[in-house]
Amino acid sequence: MGYQRTTMISLQRMLGLLMLILLHGAADEACLPDINHLTLEPPVAVVRHGDPLEVNCSTLFNTHLGMHWVSTEGNTSLEKNSQFVTWNMTVVDWGTQARCNIKLNGSLLCSQDLTLTVYKIPDSVSISVLRHSGPMVEGTEYQLQCDIQNIAPLQNLVVKWYKGNEPLDNVTYSIVSKTPVDVSDTLMISPSRHDDGAQYRCRAQLDLGPEGPQPHPTVTSEPLNITVHYAPEFLPGNDTVEVSAGSDVSLDCSAEGNPPPELRWTNNTAEGNANETTVGRLRTLNISRVTANATYNCTVTNRLGSITKHQNLSTLLYTVSWLLILIFFINQKHMTGMASNSN
Repeated sequence: MGYQRTTMISLQRMLGLLMLILLHGAADEACLPDINHLTLEPPVAVVRHGDPLEVNCSTLFNTHLGMHWVSTEGNTSLEKNSQFVTWNMTVVDWGTQARCNIKLNGSLLCSQDLTLTVYKIPDSVSISVLRHSGPMVEGTEYQLQCDIQNIAPLQNLVVKWYKGNEPLDNVTYSIVSKTPVDVSDTLMISPSRHDDGAQYRCRAQLDLGPEGPQPHPTVTSEPLNITVHYAPEFLPGNDTVEVSAGSDVSLDCSAEGNPPPELRWTNNTAEGNANETTVGRLRTLNISRVTANATYNCTVTNRLGSITKHQNLSTLLYTVSWLLILIFFINQKHMTGMASNSN
């Protein structure tokens, strides 16, 4: 019984489509294009698949032999004493077509086609990284894929890519498909260290024109969070430190990298008066009782690279002595001048 009923419905739709084609030819031959015999409201309809649709067809002619709707979903009854006829339908056929006909006399039949778009929002939208898992490496190219399941119509789809709230790309499709399809779009990225922790998203948007729902129907993927590994880099700091002889001094070495780098000082045991402390990304070399100039090396390493910075320690050995000598000579010159004046 179910099979017979399905077959009957299919035959009815085929007959309706055939009648629509035949009437289309007759109407084109009979009616002048510059005469507005029929008005559709709305003239362009956009409906979600499975939703009800109502379209009114009206005429300014008071007398006619009848008007009615012809569609692939079935025809309405012929209305002879009315200036309008309504088409009510729950749209379940992706290829639904409809036309309003009016017979003005025995041979003049005019018609107006309904422009109809049936749409469906996707079942799901997801984002992934192709052929890769785990952290990314700075400067390496990766391909992101956006998978959109069961969307229609394809020609109205816009795929939008975002990093955070920053738009990256918009993709449209020229292929016409009224029935639901699965769509995959890709985006190439080459992340930098500044992209560590960034979120990527893709969005499927149906741009159905001004007649469609506003705002446009949209489904957005869950965010894809990326981790970027990169080689270490020194943070800004002084390369030369001046200190008076016999004083204590601290040399700082700070760097960033991912994975977090290991920091190491060398040449810090010359006089056995140095020790190291670490706080976060800062590794400090504490030197007590400095007696001579020296160069200390800070080496920073992770699995992606190793860098070394040279920090010069300049000891001011004779600052106090030279200052005392200068004061002595000034004083002597002053005393000599006073003796000359007294003579």
